[in-house]
Amino acid sequence: MEIEALQVDMKQTGKKILVPTSGYLAAKERSEYILEVASRLEADIHVLHIRDPNFILATSKESEAWEALRYFQEKGKEMGVDVSSHYVSGDLVPTLLTFARDNDFDMILIGASSGGVIAPWVVSELMMQCDVPVLIIPQDIMSLVDNF
Repeated sequence: MEIEALQVDMKQTGKKILVPTSGYLAAKERSEYILEVASRLEADIHVLHIRDPNFILATSKESEAWEALRYFQEKGKEMGVDVSSHYVSGDLVPTLLTFARDNDFDMILIGASSGGVIAPWVVSELMMQCDVPVLIIPQDIMSLVDNF
């Protein structure tokens, strides 16, 4: 199922957080917050992009996914958080659930939005079916943090 994995060499803590990403914009908007959570929990991050198996040819969305994975790697290195990147193909929620279960994650950290980063049905389906805790990051997290 896994196509390629990239690894940053840093100390492994044993705690693992799974972070699904839909693309570069979402990664850029939320990576710092996600990595800060991981740092405070002394956890490693595993960023996962799930490719729609219905698309045979590479799309701009696919290129954006690779950029998101690289962006998390770079930010993780800057912030001292171990980041592994995974690019897989499959149906979104079943693949995410299988990946989380098979790799023994402690938490899934996922962004919620009303504007296309991830559909609300994905978040609700994931939360109803998942055996590990799911932490939802609000769409406008940075404005919430800035006003706190």
